[in-house]
This record gives sequence, structure tokens and C-alpha cells, in this order.
Amino acid sequence: MEYEPYYTSLWDRVQRPNESEQSYDGINAKLLQFSAAIGSSNNAKGISQEQWIDSLAVAASYAVSGFEWASPETRTLADRWIAEILLHLGLGASDKLTPEIFQAMCTNRVKPYFGSRSGASQSSQQSYVLMNSGVGGTKSLFSDTDRWRKRPQCIATFTWALRRIEDKDIAGSISLILPVILALAEDYDIQAKIWGLRTAQILLDIGDAEFLRKSGIAGVMEKSTRDCLVFRSEPGFGAELLRRGFECAIRLARIMYLQRDDARYTTHWWMLTEKVVANSMYVSDNIAANAALCEQIAPMCEALGPAIARYLRPLIGVLARNLQSPIYLSPLICQLHLVAMKQLEALILACPQRTLLYSAEVIGALAISWSGTLHKQSSGMSDIAQAQELALSVLRQLIQTAPEDVCTAVTRLHGARPDTFAKWKEMLPAIA
Repeated sequence: MEYEPYYTSLWDRVQRPNESEQSYDGINAKLLQFSAAIGSSNNAKGISQEQWIDSLAVAASYAVSGFEWASPETRTLADRWIAEILLHLGLGASDKLTPEIFQAMCTNRVKPYFGSRSGASQSSQQSYVLMNSGVGGTKSLFSDTDRWRKRPQCIATFTWALRRIEDKDIAGSISLILPVILALAEDYDIQAKIWGLRTAQILLDIGDAEFLRKSGIAGVMEKSTRDCLVFRSEPGFGAELLRRGFECAIRLARIMYLQRDDARYTTHWWMLTEKVVANSMYVSDNIAANAALCEQIAPMCEALGPAIARYLRPLIGVLARNLQSPIYLSPLICQLHLVAMKQLEALILACPQRTLLYSAEVIGALAISWSGTLHKQSSGMSDIAQAQELALSVLRQLIQTAPEDVCTAVTRLHGARPDTFAKWKEMLPAIA
């Protein structure tokens, strides 16, 4: 068994055909043949540097979770193969790739599937310029070919390699990085969008914020990310798209807009807040999607401060509606209540006086949630105690801001259901 045919056959093993379901049976057995493959090449002496790098790209495609062919056992076998390759490349136990190795991996096993269609002229290619980054010239983006749909393992290879590039090497490799992220994030397929956002998050993790801002990369990514801030109803993916889309959008906003006195700062954060409100009308009873949306309110409060009051009424409506769902029905709903109450704390902290205009709605929603925590079906849930603590914390904030109004409301609740709201009543003398 020769080495190059061995790893090439492994690369070809993950090919998504147009028809019939692809079976990944036998991949682990083939991964186990790695030692035999290098053994037949005179104990690896006959394997070139280029082959080691190319095989690293193949092995990496089996080492990333989230792909249907990469089971835990498969990833373990791939990691062993990768460790051996890194030793032969002189990287040892290093967790980082040299820029040369990263670029070779992407050039050989990623770019061909995102690259130019045959016959496409250079003038037809999109381009972008790295502004004020010290990297001169115009970089050609890959065209809109979608060969990666039949070779999704190239996304896994790209993800694995991107996690291992250093910040100082990003500028020199950006023409191999950014086009892949944008192509995926802007694609119509929801899973492609999610992988685009995942790789965008990796770039944001390792990239220097100033470089991303001044080069214009953050601006390009922000435009692509904005199209991901829309709920889609595909089972299992809609909530993740929302969560990752907002996480990227918020991180990019923090990079791009630094001055609160800049009109663009407030306008941009208001736009993100509008996206939260707009999506809340479409998520319906999708618990995970509701939680993903609610989680974004606290970052909006942190960024906007009192200016969040522009959207205070619809945001409180979103949170109150979620708190009215029966908390005792499932742990997922309980988690949703925890998220919603944390966002209420952030809203009250950002604009306490304006929040009091809606205190009746807030207290009513809190009362429903609190009553649910005392339901007999809630007794076995581990997070119920935390939900009760958060409800009391929100109530405490309201009492500290307007003790008379809140105390009147609590007294009425206690009068109607004394056993249920005994703890609420106990809070009043000490704080009011």
C-alpha cells in the first residue's frame, strides 16, 4: 500500500453524491491502515514534505466534530494520524501551523472547491482590498462555484487548519481565509451558513481586533453576518443559526464601533435590537430559538445603556411572553425562564425608571413563572431553585427602584394566594 493512494482514497471516501445516501461504513478500518501505508513507503523515508502536508489536510477532515462522517472513534483515529504527521513535519506536539503549511493545506484541499470555475475570466472575479493593513494589492475572491457541496470535507479541513493559525500570520493568508467564510455565510443552505459563522468566530477569536477593523475585514464580515440574523424553521438548525449569527454580529459591532458618541454606534446597535424584536414574531413556540433570541438582550443593554429604552416595550413583551410558558413542563423551558430573567435584570439596570412604566407586565410574568416553580411537577428539576432566586432578584431590583408601586402589587398577589407569594411578602419590610 503506497501512501499517496492511501490518503487520496480516504479523501474520496467522503464524497456527497447527487443521488443515493452516502455510507461512511469502513472509514475507521481504513484509518487504521495508516501504519501499513507508511510502512510500505520504506518507513516513511520515501514520503515527501508535500505528501505529508497533503495527508495532514486529509486527516484533518476526519478530526472535526459536527460532520456526519466524524464519529468520536473516527476523530480519535484521525488525531493519532495527525500526531504522527506533525512529528514528520517537525512540529512535534505544537498546536500551531506554520503559515506555509496552512497555505499549502488550503491551496491543495480547500481552494479548489471554492475556486474559479473553468473558463472564468480574471475580470469577472470579485475582489476586495485590505485597507491600511500594510498588505498591499487587491486580493481576488474565489468565484461562486459550489463544488464544496459535493466535497464537504474541505470545510472540515479549513476549520481544523484555521483553528491552528497564529494571529501574526492572518494577514498573509487572508486571501485563502475570507473567501471561504463569506461563501459559506452567504449561502442559501442553513448548515453552510452555520459553518460560515463557526469559522467566522474562529477568525474573530484569533485575529487582532485593530487589524480586522482597519483592514476592512470586519466590515465585509458584518455585511455577510447580517443576512444570518433571520430565523429559519429547519428542525435543529434554526436556533443555532440565530445564536451564532447574533454572537458574530455583536462581536463585529464591538470591533467596528468604539465610540458611543458616534451616531453610527447607536444606529448599528439599534439595528441589531430591531432584529431581535422582528425575529421574536416568527420563532413561535420554538424553545431553543426563543432562548437564543432572549440571550441577545443583555449585550444590547450593555452596548446601548439608557438608549435601549427605544425598544423597551417590545423587549419586555418578548421576555414576559416567554416567562408565561409553564416552567414545570421541561428542563428546556426552565432554562428559557432563566435566560429571560437575566435579561430582565439587564434591562432594569440599563434604564430603571423607564422599566417601571411596564412594572405591572413584568410583575405579572414573574408571578406566573414563580407559581410554576412551586408546581408539583417542578420538584425534580435541578434548576428550579435558581429560577426562584432569579425571580426574587428581579423583584428586588423593582422594589429598590419604586418601592410603593411594587409593594402594592406584591401585597395584592399575596392577598389572593398567600401560600404562593409568602416569600415575596417577606421581602417587602426589609427593602421597602
